[in-house]
Amino acid sequence: MSNWLWATLLAIGVAAVVLGAAADRPGLHIGLAAIVCLGFVVAAALERRRLTSGGAGEVALASSTASSMALVWAWAALSLLLTYVFVLAWGEWWQYVLGAGAIAGVCLGFAAMMSRDAKAGREDASMLKLARYLVLAQLAGMIIAMIGLVLDDKMPRDPQKPDWAANTIFFFGAAALAAISTNALRTAPSRQS
Repeated sequence: MSNWLWATLLAIGVAAVVLGAAADRPGLHIGLAAIVCLGFVVAAALERRRLTSGGAGEVALASSTASSMALVWAWAALSLLLTYVFVLAWGEWWQYVLGAGAIAGVCLGFAAMMSRDAKAGREDASMLKLARYLVLAQLAGMIIAMIGLVLDDKMPRDPQKPDWAANTIFFFGAAALAAISTNALRTAPSRQS
């Protein structure tokens, strides 16, 4: 995914959910978050398909997956930041912004490292194995998070609670990350022993 497309998707996604929260219409906010996250998943899948059909190796695919994951994490961080600084009030917002922002940064760093390796024709089996384990862990974590949000009656959240918009962002961000992770695992090249 080009940097321009990545930044455009991020800007549109953040603007949509912040405006949805500003409208003070939880149903609209949920719909916009779902559409935005579906867009992220489709963009990630199309990019992965493009790379695969072009003969890209496992390192380039890992870079693309990490970049797509960074997009979702950055969207969550910026959406929370702008929503809770300018639109709604909730005391714990900053902790989630820092966490999601840090994970976005790690994903971007990993994507850049893997991209450099792919361009140089290098393949570090240990890093690819680590990437696979991290994708599996993220998939499991996102499924657990989504189930937890539903079981704790946080999705959908009572709009009288100050964190209603955050829980929508958490839920659909987790769904997008789970879908991106699943696609990466499902379409991973088979390794030769």
